[in-house]
Amino acid sequence: MASIVKRGKTYSVVHYEGEGKNRHQVWDSGLSYTAAKARKAQLELDQANNVHIDRNDLTVSEFLYEFLEKYGERRWVASTYDRNMGLLENYVHPYLGDKLLRSIRVKTVDDYHHFLLTEAEPATNMGKPKRERITASTIHDIHKVLRCAFNQAKRWEYIAKNPFLDATLPEHKEKHRIALTPGQLFKVLEFTDRPDHYDCYLIHCAMHLALSCTMRGGEIGGLQWDRMFLDQHSLYVDRVIDRVDKKLIAKLPKMEVVYTFPNLYPGTRTAIVLKQPKTEGSIRTAYLPDTVVEKLTALKQMQERLKMELGPDGYMDYGLVICQANGRSIMIEHLNKRFKEVLAEMNDPEINPDELVFHSIRHTSASEKLVLSGGDLKAVQGDGGWNTPDMVTKRYAHILDENRRQIAEKLDTEFYGREEKSEPQKSVPAGIQALLKLAEENPELLTQILQSVQAANNR
Repeated sequence: MASIVKRGKTYSVVHYEGEGKNRHQVWDSGLSYTAAKARKAQLELDQANNVHIDRNDLTVSEFLYEFLEKYGERRWVASTYDRNMGLLENYVHPYLGDKLLRSIRVKTVDDYHHFLLTEAEPATNMGKPKRERITASTIHDIHKVLRCAFNQAKRWEYIAKNPFLDATLPEHKEKHRIALTPGQLFKVLEFTDRPDHYDCYLIHCAMHLALSCTMRGGEIGGLQWDRMFLDQHSLYVDRVIDRVDKKLIAKLPKMEVVYTFPNLYPGTRTAIVLKQPKTEGSIRTAYLPDTVVEKLTALKQMQERLKMELGPDGYMDYGLVICQANGRSIMIEHLNKRFKEVLAEMNDPEINPDELVFHSIRHTSASEKLVLSGGDLKAVQGDGGWNTPDMVTKRYAHILDENRRQIAEKLDTEFYGREEKSEPQKSVPAGIQALLKLAEENPELLTQILQSVQAANNR
């Protein structure tokens, strides 16, 4: 039997596992009361031997715990598991948890979406301002995980139809991330090109990696020197840095941890790890321009000097390319914080630090490579590690609009026989204008980026 115990503002489910001398007490802590009731019911169902279980009486919460154990733990990586668990605990168990699984209809789901949008109280995130209402984006995320769960319930023959497939969702338009223009990015690179200042030069090199190799922040933070082949002007991306719950490292078989960094503070719930990327498409070889090779070579020399000065006790050598002055790792959020600090220090009226994040450089990289390659989606897809070209077109389709306009002009002259417009009247695409400006300011950098794209095409 299991029992529910209140601990502060949360509840714990206490039960026993094992037999004989191996029998021990287990506490499932940090649950809401509704979630604790569902967990208790699920444990009692699992412990009942040779007893017929009528699935007609299965509640939504009981099913979702089974779904997490038999599906989520085997299919999801740590970030997905944590995010989905949070959505279920905050927004599903308290409102739908006690309902019978078989009683959920399309109308039930529509009413639930309306309740979330108009009445439900948003979960409070520490360090962030409290919102008055749950956003349409969050409701779409909740719907996505429940649609997946109810699909599985249908496969298990718990229900005959998935009501989430025909439900109506609130309108939601995905916001396009603002990217730096080539001219703006060059200003930031020029501002941070200070080999006498390690922290500043570090973000300078990180930006070059994001631009030339279209790398994500986690890939940059997890890059190690043994994956860097400067003599061959290339690097191999096969791991990312992340912070994960220690319990999930062994619990989630899909998450392949390559290395776990030592804990500096005992008793912490999470650990920093190097793990394989979410998808196989993210594992790739990226090609480096000469300029970036020179920058990284200088960075490596700086790190070698720091190792000599600090000694083995002061410098934690994990072989990381982008790391703190003492060798410790840099997480994605720290990379983003330092990037914003640089933008604020520049105080450029054309650059708004509040609208930009470090990931914006990846958008700039993909956009400019689309222009440089003449819209070669496969080459840009390979450089960025996306699974399909669709991922590129969904985010950067606006870059190709100028090319489509040029096609219309060619159709006008070559098919309809109209005279070609005189040279002064010719419209130059915005992307090309930016690239021309960049070429004037730093022709060497532009040449090296073009070589990188051509190398990707020849793979």
